[in-house]
Amino acid sequence: MSDQQKPGTHSGEIRTGIGVAERLERLPVSGFHIQILFLCCLAWLIEAYDIGLIGVVLPPLHTLWHLTPKETGSLAAITAVGIVLGVIPSGFLADRFGRKRMLMIGMAWYTVVTGLTALAHGVVALIAARFVAGLGMGMMFPIPYAMLSEFVPLTHRGRFTGFMDSFLSLGYFVSPALAAIIVPNTPLDVGWRVFFILGGIPVLYVLLIWRMVPESPRWYEIKGRYEDAEQTLENIEGKVEDSIGRKLPAVDRSKLRPVHVSRERVPVWTIFDRQYLKRTVMCWVAFGSTFFIFYAIQLFMPTVVTHMGFTMTTAFIFTSIIVGASIIGKFLEAYLVEAWGRKPVIISFTLIALICALFFGFLRGPLLVLLVGATMSFFGISIDPAVKIYVAENYPTRVRGTGVGFSEGFGRLIAGAIAPFYFPLVMARFGSGGAFIFVALVALVGLLAVWLLGEETKGRVLEEVSP
Repeated sequence: MSDQQKPGTHSGEIRTGIGVAERLERLPVSGFHIQILFLCCLAWLIEAYDIGLIGVVLPPLHTLWHLTPKETGSLAAITAVGIVLGVIPSGFLADRFGRKRMLMIGMAWYTVVTGLTALAHGVVALIAARFVAGLGMGMMFPIPYAMLSEFVPLTHRGRFTGFMDSFLSLGYFVSPALAAIIVPNTPLDVGWRVFFILGGIPVLYVLLIWRMVPESPRWYEIKGRYEDAEQTLENIEGKVEDSIGRKLPAVDRSKLRPVHVSRERVPVWTIFDRQYLKRTVMCWVAFGSTFFIFYAIQLFMPTVVTHMGFTMTTAFIFTSIIVGASIIGKFLEAYLVEAWGRKPVIISFTLIALICALFFGFLRGPLLVLLVGATMSFFGISIDPAVKIYVAENYPTRVRGTGVGFSEGFGRLIAGAIAPFYFPLVMARFGSGGAFIFVALVALVGLLAVWLLGEETKGRVLEEVSP
């Protein structure tokens, strides 16, 4: 039966439900949680490789097609434009039709288009293909951490998200590392196409999602689909019991929290209601400002390092080392985000990264470039998982996908499209020093938003943060 045909409740009714939150929160971390974490990690690893493609193909394309600053900015920004246009409805659709379904559709969409991008001839065709691929990326990008936040107990949400986000950095590391091998050893007009062919192969991963990832029982519950929620919970509890080798404790049903059942579409503008407006503004600004540090490093580091006088191969090696530093940084973030809290991590990491950005563009000499660049990446990219879980925790389950989707959409519009479009123009006029001062100033806005408007969410049940 469809959602509307299932009996039991009316739209907007408050009911006790079946205690999904209580049953999930009492589960010890087990093989089931590790499996979900691993599959979400793979999803982001694949997407991160895809996002990193433009950064590594820009230098050879400059040589092949003699790109202007505007064409460079357009290529750097166009994928993010597609992501923005895909991510906003994806969150809303994930709240409407489920997290798992949108994850599968988005993954299949962008991997197929990425593989076909290898056939592009000319900058216009490449820009068009990257835009269409971005739409698919946007469909799935916010789903893994929104989904993970609904499966993992509160004591491990931040840590798991930090670990998962390290696979994004691993994917960003893979692109320049492969470029250092492929580009120098293949004709220029062949090497860049190989990267897109490799990006199309993971379409097969959709089968793993279909077979191994369950739908969120929290989502089933707020839709009033109690039978589906109960069946999914029983499967999860059975897997956890098998993993830990003992029976789980019973749930005290006298302490079940009320559940807002949403059997029809929740209006998009709910995230702008009085109780959510301040956190929506904070999430949008924080996402858009802090993520520009990542985009500046990922999209322009090979170009900037080449502009500093290093060879193209050296630029790819330096970029892989600089981006690789963020992998270690995210493990530190994964610990501190639970020990310190979300706000202290976001504020302190952003501050260190923007100080590095102020100086980076003026540096000369390989040691200083690597040291300051790696420090900027270590802290500047490592704040990403803290921001993501912080955004997910600021919205209730019935609009979590919508809230996360709009935050991702606006954030990536600023950080991944508008700011990167202007980065080459600023660099052409003021040099790499001026360009990275631009990065630091944008990041400062996000730091202030979290400091002044944010509320700490560490150690709180999702239903308690956003009843």
